[in-house]
Amino acid sequence: FGNAKTVKNDNSSRFGKFIRINFDTSGFIAGASIETYLLEKSRAIRQAKEERTFHIFYQLLRGANTKMITDYLLEDFSRYRYLTHGNVTIGGVDDGEEFQNTVKAMQIMNMSTDDLNSIFRTISEVLQMGNMQFKQERNSDQATLPDDTVAQKVCHLLGIPVTDFVRSFLKPKLKVGRDFVTKAQTQAQVDYAVEAISKAIYERMFKWIVTRINKSLDRSKRQGSSFIGILDIAGFEIFQLNSFEQLCINYTNEKLQQLFNHTMFVLEQEEYRRENIDWEFMDFGLDLQPTIDLIEKQMGILSLLDEECWFPKATDRSYVDKLINAHAQHPKFGKPNYKAPADFSIIHYAGKVEYSAEQWLMKNMDPLNDNVVALLQTASDPFTREIWKDAPLWGMRPSLVRPNIAIVPDYTEIVGLSAADPNDATSSLKVNIKKGMFRTVGQLYKEQLTKLMSTLKNTNPNFVRCILPNQQKKAGVIHSPLVLEQLRCNGVLEGIRICRNGFPNRILFQEFRQRYEILCPNVIPKGFMDGKAASQKMIKELELDENLYRIGLTKIFFRSGVLGHLEEERDLKLTDIITQLQALCRGVLARKNYQRRIQQLNAIRVIQRNGRALMKIRNWKWWRLFTKIKPLLQVTRQDEELTQKQEEIRRMKAEMESRNSQVQEIEQQLQMVQTERNVVNERLIHLTEALVESDENLRRVQTRKMELENMVQEIEQRLEEEMERSNGWTNERKQLEQKLQDVTEQLEEEEHGRQKLQIERVQFEGKIKNFEDIVASQQNELSKLQKERKFLEDKLQEVAHQQQDEGEKLKNLLRLKTKQESQCADLEERLKREIELRQKLERDIRRLEGEVQELREQLQDRIQQIHDLQVHLARREEELTQAVTNIETEAATKVTFQRQIREFQTSIQDLQDDMESEKESRKRLEREKRELMEENESLRNELLDRKDINQVMLEREKKREEEAATLKRALEQAHGDRESVIGELRLKYTKQIEELSGQFENAKKQLQTFAKDRQQQQTDLIDRDNEIKNLNAQKQDIERKRRQLETYVQELQHKFNDSERIKNETTDKLQRYQQDIESINAAFIEMEQRSQNNERAVAMLNQDIQELQENLQEENRQKMNALTKLRQTEDLLAELKDQAEDKEEERVKAETKIIQLTQQNAELRRQAEQVNVEQMEELRRQLQREKEAVLKQLDEEKLLNTKLV
Repeated sequence: FGNAKTVKNDNSSRFGKFIRINFDTSGFIAGASIETYLLEKSRAIRQAKEERTFHIFYQLLRGANTKMITDYLLEDFSRYRYLTHGNVTIGGVDDGEEFQNTVKAMQIMNMSTDDLNSIFRTISEVLQMGNMQFKQERNSDQATLPDDTVAQKVCHLLGIPVTDFVRSFLKPKLKVGRDFVTKAQTQAQVDYAVEAISKAIYERMFKWIVTRINKSLDRSKRQGSSFIGILDIAGFEIFQLNSFEQLCINYTNEKLQQLFNHTMFVLEQEEYRRENIDWEFMDFGLDLQPTIDLIEKQMGILSLLDEECWFPKATDRSYVDKLINAHAQHPKFGKPNYKAPADFSIIHYAGKVEYSAEQWLMKNMDPLNDNVVALLQTASDPFTREIWKDAPLWGMRPSLVRPNIAIVPDYTEIVGLSAADPNDATSSLKVNIKKGMFRTVGQLYKEQLTKLMSTLKNTNPNFVRCILPNQQKKAGVIHSPLVLEQLRCNGVLEGIRICRNGFPNRILFQEFRQRYEILCPNVIPKGFMDGKAASQKMIKELELDENLYRIGLTKIFFRSGVLGHLEEERDLKLTDIITQLQALCRGVLARKNYQRRIQQLNAIRVIQRNGRALMKIRNWKWWRLFTKIKPLLQVTRQDEELTQKQEEIRRMKAEMESRNSQVQEIEQQLQMVQTERNVVNERLIHLTEALVESDENLRRVQTRKMELENMVQEIEQRLEEEMERSNGWTNERKQLEQKLQDVTEQLEEEEHGRQKLQIERVQFEGKIKNFEDIVASQQNELSKLQKERKFLEDKLQEVAHQQQDEGEKLKNLLRLKTKQESQCADLEERLKREIELRQKLERDIRRLEGEVQELREQLQDRIQQIHDLQVHLARREEELTQAVTNIETEAATKVTFQRQIREFQTSIQDLQDDMESEKESRKRLEREKRELMEENESLRNELLDRKDINQVMLEREKKREEEAATLKRALEQAHGDRESVIGELRLKYTKQIEELSGQFENAKKQLQTFAKDRQQQQTDLIDRDNEIKNLNAQKQDIERKRRQLETYVQELQHKFNDSERIKNETTDKLQRYQQDIESINAAFIEMEQRSQNNERAVAMLNQDIQELQENLQEENRQKMNALTKLRQTEDLLAELKDQAEDKEEERVKAETKIIQLTQQNAELRRQAEQVNVEQMEELRRQLQREKEAVLKQLDEEKLLNTKLV
């Protein structure tokens, strides 16, 4: 799941891991765990040329059966876009067979069938998500999903609704204020969001598998007291162009190489100096601390990257600019060339590495689509819910919005906001982190690395260097320049050099004497001799060259190979001794066998001799007579033997009764002893557990001590940095006083400084909180100690020194407080100046508003004059029309004059109607004028309300121009209508005027008079036209001035808004500074109280130490008494065993006697049959009863012996 094929390695681990095997106090394995670092999750979605994604993808597609293909919706390799190069194979590896091996391994780890199905289904989900193809809509920022077939497959596997799933990618919801709005996403944004979710799904599945393996490996309830750990992590990575992942890997290797250098070169030579060995210090120039400080310290590469993530308008380019400005003079930092694609370079131990900062801010924050995360947390699939249950939803917080980033920035889940890491299998360094704190990928990895390095420093590390022999992955081929370059980069050559020149092998005097005294027997006299003197005698006897060894204060040092030669000599000596011992043992066994064979031979000869003698005399008559008479001679002694047997039986009964009583007493004593033994064993168990617990507490306290010392050093460094930063603030304040004229730039710099100060203050408060928690945990651990008074006294002295250091820190903080108060005073003065400037700007704005109001009134007057002129012109045109009508009417004949008068009256009526319509138009214009005045009044109010005047005025002006054009067109249309009416009337009555022209000479004179009046009116019209043109020119000039004034007013409004914002920000800043000062004062009071509590705790600890020592002495006395009783009980048990063995021997003798009695009984029965059947029958019954009684006693005795045993 974490290995893949790369160009250099067919089975490369694409993640770091720390495998740890724990052992209890007895040396038995108590469990194991795995901790992982930096999984290359981007490999799940794309791969480089000739490389593969993780093995499990190919194994599943190659080894799945028909049911799996149907259940998991699997397809061919070429159908998946996330498999960039399709089915890339590895020579000599069958993915189908490897899949079966993987399944068996997972089953060995106690993973159930449901677990396997969930894991393989998740892998299919990742592959299917890569096949979703989104498109961009034309003339829109919205992406679409034309075909949702793949989305249906993904949702089927995940157990979520298809519609919600697609909508969460295309139109996610964003919280703005208290409301939720929908935001359109482009195709690039959606593609990035899908890839981010795919990587997150695989990463969370990988962490779940690691946690599941740890659960299976660590099933023992025994507590581990020690461990063996193996760290497997990628080496230095130097590509043509390196990114954020390579920086993290190279940063880790810098730390590990620094540990290697410190162990191999610094500690080795310090050991020589402590042992007072003649040695000239060799400086290899391998200190990597400047490079490490450049990456991890305050204002370093990672710190600046985290700082940029706080700013909403930060970009990768601004981050690189900050890096160059901050570290341009650093010896390990390099600027890029003009044409180089890299942004900066770092000189690592392995060489110069060029880095590209593209997408570093995004990689450091690792954003996810919160809408999709919320869906996954409520999925119907239990496994999906399980791996996403601890994912926090932080996208609805506006403070984390980064509007300048185009990749779904408005609703992101930032990595590290969760309270804990589920993959944290080992936790030796517990640092309390505030829940919800902004934690980036860099911060999390730095914390993991700090914990790992703390673990490694507390162990005895051994370093294994993996060397790549060639680039062609061929066996038996070594490319010498490549190997030498790796040896140089790894520091192996320097290690070989110091091993050749130094004394890499060392051994304590006592251990040297005990191990190698066999090589020089009879050199060390009996009795006591100092270990150093004994070692010197042995070295002299071994005749070693003085250049091959050095004798220190407590150890003897050897050059490389000397100790191996001594081991060979010791092995040869032991071989000789063991050979001699074997020969002696074989001789003893052979002699015993020879004696047994001799005894057997003698016995055979005796049997043969007796057999031959019997064969000779068996037919001899006297022998036959002897065999017949001999039983009769025994009958005479039968009564005497019976009497002896009865006495012996009575004696045996009495002895059995006494033995029974003794056995009962012994049983009672044995029960009592067993009871006491159980009590003693229980107490011994309790004492052993107490001792183990004390040892464990002692080890934890030592670990806490080292951690506390590291924290104190870090806090001291932080305080020094705070002092330096305080000096920097003073210089910055002077620079700000010199640049006071540029208000905007000053306030931006102060805002930037305030954000940095807030970040550092939060970090400093977190450090103080961690320090307080560690001190509290140390006090709790100290209350449980039961021994090591000397260690506790040293610890108390260290606490006293720490209190002194805290006093010095308190003084430094007081000085810092004084400086901050002076800064607050400066800020108050600056605030006063800003208030005065704001008042001045307000006066200027009021003055300008008055001028604008006057100009507006003049503009209204001009508009009114234009309107009056237009009305007067209309009136003149009406009069002209009436005059023409009168002339034509007077030219009519007298006969038809009355008819013409009626017709003229009709025309006059029509003209009156037209006049009425003109009046209506005039009223409408006046009404529109009032509306325009009201709009102007509203514009003035909007100006007072600080709204965007320019846009509103442009819209209003445009509207007025449109209305004026409409009115002008209406006026021209009315004028055209009148001209058409006049023309029609003129054509109608021309003939009549010509026929009656002679009859109306008076009318002609009147016509001339009217002609003169018309000429005068035309002249007046020309004058009016000129006046209208002048007014239009004045109107344009006024409009131009108005626009200029509006622009000036807008600028003043912006300045006023800026000054208002500056005032508010300065006021907020002053309030925050005051709150900071109050919090610092409270912290000072709390630290003083805590110091007093520490003193009281020290006194209580002294009392506890005395009580613990008394309890320990009492427990030691009880332990000695228990041991004495235990030895007495063991002696008593040994005596009882001896007695039981004696009883067993007596039982065997009694059984032998019973056999003899049985034989005698049979003999007596035979004799009784021959002599006296009745007497012998009575005797037989009596013997039978005695036999049964004896057998019964023997059975009881045997049962008793069995109980005793």
